[in-house]
Amino acid sequence: MATTKIDQQSFGQAGAAYVTAVGSVTGSYCAITSLDDATYFTSLTWSELNKHRADGSAIANTDVIHNSDDTIPKGVTIYGQITGFTLGAGRVIAYNAV
Repeated sequence: MATTKIDQQSFGQAGAAYVTAVGSVTGSYCAITSLDDATYFTSLTWSELNKHRADGSAIANTDVIHNSDDTIPKGVTIYGQITGFTLGAGRVIAYNAV
């Protein structure tokens, strides 16, 4: 029985990157799971994500979850078409898109 791309991505069969160092990562990812309670990104490139400031003005799609006030708890997974990120702190597993 053939598996679909979504099945492959759901179960990590397309591979993943275990990222433990602060710095930039590029690629094509379908999900990122936080492995620490203090994980945050200084940038996250996700063209489909729309984010706005409290005053309603737009924020660039690369300026998401951008400081230690926006931490992602351990075990939380972000899903989307992510093409790059810069880890500010913590550890993550970034699942490759098919």
